[in-house]
Amino acid sequence: MEDKTHSQEKRDARDVILDLNFVPQWAKKPPGENHYSKQSFDERPKRDGRRPRQEGRRDDRGQSRRPRRDDRPRDDRPRREPREPAKELPVSVSFLPEQKRLASLVRQIHHSRRAYPLMDLANLLIHDAEGYLVKIECNKDAGDFHLYQCKKCKTVASTEERIVQHITSSHLEDVYKKEEIETEPPAGNFPGVARCTKTGILLGPPNHHSYNDKVAEVHAAKFSNMSVEDYKRFIEIVKDEEQVEQWKEESRKQTVYKLKSDPEAEPVELKRAEQAFAKEVPSMYERCSRAILPAKVSQSLEDRDVTFAIKRVWSKESRFPLTMSFSMRAAFRHMHLYLFKAGKINFVTHIKPHPIKPEDTVPNIAEVLMFLKENPGSTRQELLEVLHPSLDPKSPEAKEALKPIGWLVERGHLIEFFNGTLSVPLGRKRR
Repeated sequence: MEDKTHSQEKRDARDVILDLNFVPQWAKKPPGENHYSKQSFDERPKRDGRRPRQEGRRDDRGQSRRPRRDDRPRDDRPRREPREPAKELPVSVSFLPEQKRLASLVRQIHHSRRAYPLMDLANLLIHDAEGYLVKIECNKDAGDFHLYQCKKCKTVASTEERIVQHITSSHLEDVYKKEEIETEPPAGNFPGVARCTKTGILLGPPNHHSYNDKVAEVHAAKFSNMSVEDYKRFIEIVKDEEQVEQWKEESRKQTVYKLKSDPEAEPVELKRAEQAFAKEVPSMYERCSRAILPAKVSQSLEDRDVTFAIKRVWSKESRFPLTMSFSMRAAFRHMHLYLFKAGKINFVTHIKPHPIKPEDTVPNIAEVLMFLKENPGSTRQELLEVLHPSLDPKSPEAKEALKPIGWLVERGHLIEFFNGTLSVPLGRKRR
């Protein structure tokens, strides 16, 4: 057998074996993983801010009593500002099948020669963390509201300020290469060094030029939930020669940034890199009234308002994937698959249903057609038991007796469903 090409190996790695044996039906299935469950939204139950109830102390008689104010533990943590509730944006959200996942699904439908419920297929993709795309469109009455999308990673934000903040914090290293270099230790007389009591990080002597930048860096990285002034309450001055020497040694290591497009350029500090990068930011996003983004990106957006809009619709779609099924219906037709309705359920198959009259066929085929017309939903095994009860199901004779079924299915004269049941096409107009 010939070796696989690189493109084939890459395609196979991207494919996911989708479970096409839908038993029980999709409407009876337990809900799958919620891709947006880790987001924090204001529709969730809120804590009332009270501390856990403390067990009362007991008096001399063994009776419990409430602890006195002096007995209660003190909480010196700064209070967080309450988060504003997520805003309801004037947008509509729908879902599209991811093309590579859809192609994998279509290959399996072709290979199996069976008919599958459209809603089940849509349900598979909407619960696949990489199986769909999210389309967000501004409503007609949105007025001056627009969306902003990052050209680099497809992240979407509801304001220009938020998309600029995203690009600045997430894509600096797409333009600059981050490196660590060693320099000479700081010179001068330093009687003490500032230290963060919560992390143990040495911030430097308050009279050194790097002190304010280091405080701002640690605050932004670890304590952005509090104000800078509140954070400064956790800074102490340590007058210890060993700590000063340790800070000097740590200060020798500096992070610099080199422009990737010009390796010969001199490396610069973070502040200068950010200033130069800020000039490039406007070209890295676009204002739009419609945005399409991958599912993975939509599950980690920094804009809570946009995430809330997606989550609200996805919660409905995960139970009844209506917009996904509409998108897949159009895609399946384009891929030359056929859709038909059995009862109230839409099915998809790669074999076009083609009714045939039993009287127009040879006796052994007419026998099968008549039986299935009177007993729709029978399996091959059931058909064998009724029409050929004397045959051993595993015998060559049994396999020979079932050959007409394969021929009928291949030509669309019989429909074999996902669960192995068989039926004759009804001959109704197919859409």
